[in-house]
Amino acid sequence: MTFHVSLTGRKDLSGEIYRQIRRAILAGRLRPGDRLPPSRELAKALAVSRMTVIVAYERLDGEGLVTSHLGAGTFVSDLVGSGESSPTRRRSRGVLRPRAIWDSISLATAFDYPAEFDFRTGIPDASLFPHEAWRRLVARALRSSEVATGAYGHPAGHYGLRAAIARHLYVTTSHQ
Repeated sequence: MTFHVSLTGRKDLSGEIYRQIRRAILAGRLRPGDRLPPSRELAKALAVSRMTVIVAYERLDGEGLVTSHLGAGTFVSDLVGSGESSPTRRRSRGVLRPRAIWDSISLATAFDYPAEFDFRTGIPDASLFPHEAWRRLVARALRSSEVATGAYGHPAGHYGLRAAIARHLYVTTSHQ
């Protein structure tokens, strides 16, 4: 088993571990049946958290490039050596495959057009929003002298908001 993972100057650590191991598998440096280092050991060697390595291993497992056996380890999948070149084809060779009957069934056209009423919860009616008033207020705020200078506001925050919070706290805490 010959592969090396380098994380020097990288930001997406789990993504980089995934990409480098994937390249090693597809290039043949890691062959079917080869055992990957345990996640704890690889994490320690790379000075990253174990979860970072586990995420990379799970991505490889999701593509069918590796298989994990609880207590035994993570191994390069036997499907890799079967001559298939694309990960998509490897996935379709798994246990679950769509049946040909699904290709012959036409989809209902009821959902091709938007519904007259939207009964989903938590979604406001956009036609009731005062878009024109909102646009005017945003334009006025962007024309203000504070915004035009490009300077930061007061470090404690907007005075009106601070006053409103203080009033709220006074009212809610003084009458208990």
